Amino acid sequence: MVSAELTPLESAVLGKLLEKRGEPFDAIREQLAHASVSSRKFTGVGFFTHFAIAPEAPIRRDLRDTELGDVGAKIPGLVDDAGFLLFIRDGVILFLEGYTYGDAAWPDPITEFSVFET
Repeated sequence: MVSAELTPLESAVLGKLLEKRGEPFDAIREQLAHASVSSRKFTGVGFFTHFAIAPEAPIRRDLRDTELGDVGAKIPGLVDDAGFLLFIRDGVILFLEGYTYGDAAWPDPITEFSVFET
């Protein structure tokens, strides 16, 4: 499902976000199998990981524009949990956003974490 370019945290978050069965989750999981990381930007309080989708990837143009985000993570160094949003536009996975609550700095590197549903 996930590219080797994803960090362990990104991979775990995407797995948790997409563990449900049925649509739109099945279509998004299938599309992720054809995705790679095109860029990653750290903001100081989070990150944006953008995806490139291979031409042969299945695109479901009938999927509504949406953000999936019922996942959080406990990360050492953060007082509060981290949150995540996966942005989908016009049936295409665009990017994953990770963020802290408040003004907490995003830890680097992240070697330990636990991902959970919110």
